[in-house]
Amino acid sequence: MDGPVSAGLREDAGRRIHGMRRVAKTAHQAIAAPRLLLLTSTLGWGHVRAAQAVEAALQERSPASMVQTLDFWSLMDAGVAQTVRQTYLRLAQERPELYDRIFQLDERTWRQILESNEAPPPALAEGLELLAATGAQAAGPGPDHGRRALDRLLFRLLCAVLPERARGGSRNGALARRALINWGWARLARRLQARLQAFDPDVVIATQMCPAALLSFLKRRRGSTTPLIGVLTDFGVHDFWIQPGIDRYCVAHEAIAGLRGVAIERSRISVTGIPLMPGFRNPPDVRQARLQLGLGSDAPVVLVLGGGLGLGVEAIATRLLACAARVQVLVLAGRNASARGLLAPLVTRYPGRLGVWDWTEETVTFIRAADVVVGKPGGLTVAEALACGRPLWATHSLRGQEGFNVRFLERHGVGRLVPEADLAPSIESLLAHPGELACIQDRAWTLGQRDGASRIAALALALAPSRSRSEAAHQY
Repeated sequence: MDGPVSAGLREDAGRRIHGMRRVAKTAHQAIAAPRLLLLTSTLGWGHVRAAQAVEAALQERSPASMVQTLDFWSLMDAGVAQTVRQTYLRLAQERPELYDRIFQLDERTWRQILESNEAPPPALAEGLELLAATGAQAAGPGPDHGRRALDRLLFRLLCAVLPERARGGSRNGALARRALINWGWARLARRLQARLQAFDPDVVIATQMCPAALLSFLKRRRGSTTPLIGVLTDFGVHDFWIQPGIDRYCVAHEAIAGLRGVAIERSRISVTGIPLMPGFRNPPDVRQARLQLGLGSDAPVVLVLGGGLGLGVEAIATRLLACAARVQVLVLAGRNASARGLLAPLVTRYPGRLGVWDWTEETVTFIRAADVVVGKPGGLTVAEALACGRPLWATHSLRGQEGFNVRFLERHGVGRLVPEADLAPSIESLLAHPGELACIQDRAWTLGQRDGASRIAALALALAPSRSRSEAAHQY
């Protein structure tokens, strides 16, 4: 999936991600300032947003700190990175059940699948065929020159051997596949090492598991002792997060089921909450939020969050506007001009009942103005809703990491996953019982963590060694 919407998201993320934010003003401050590296991934906007929240908290707590953000995908050829992102989005949106089966594989199983010569399970074989076909088609012939031409060659070779792997393949095919994967991983590690040597961080904070695993691998190979903090941005933990090189884990809530039975010492786990932007620390009251948005204070309000891509908001808004309860519907359509165009006739048809906005930094105001939120159950979305004391109803889930989040919502009685056809009746029933709704909102507020970013920043600064830059030990 590509186009002006996804391109705009990547362009905006790139502007936020690239470059170092240096706040130090004097030579003395520059020498004494801790250096902190944020590792993230633009594969999901939530990982980037979490890194931005931590950066803001670091700058607030330690204005002299030097902070740099590195996107995992910038370590490889841009064309290859874009192809992998497109393949991921296609799999997640068109085949969520297959995506979930692949996501549920643990690291040991993945290693066995990639390194052995046995045929994988049928579902995974289908997924490998799809990934290879999509990747090969998207990559195209392309130029084989330039600084990272070898990345493109490596990717094409990998796409060629994956279908053979899905059918069982030969011993030679298995060896070639293993060599290609190890070679590619080592190339990424060398590039990460070069970036680390250039910046020489005192602490590294990762908001996505792939760059965290890559740095863990590099730490073991190089014998580095630089602290690595893993920030989990969902209400559960994938097995791939469990890496020996991660010194501390920052998790969303004590009740995360995925940590039970996992071999992580309790001393390495800090319950900080998912990092949110500064506005969520002290959300406005409901009357203030509605006044700011020009809303009446009496009619019930439902907020539809479309995320960065604004997918599916028109269908959801149509169903909600048909409610007998005559709710006011607010839609944040992200950067999706097409979605805004589809919503325009509804604004005319339902005057005074539908408001449509683009992407905004004031999400906290919209959530507080609403009685209930409808949106994709991503980790950041769930955390933002809970921080504002609002339940979250979801009509679609990618399962996988979103499955963690839906189970958390349902277990604590602050949200649920409903078929799109049942959304309007479910919302009507909720709004028809204001006492029950108030109890749900109270539970959501209690579960919400509003200062996660500040807690993570405090932990990172506490782990940073006290040293001048002249004493820096270049460990990479």
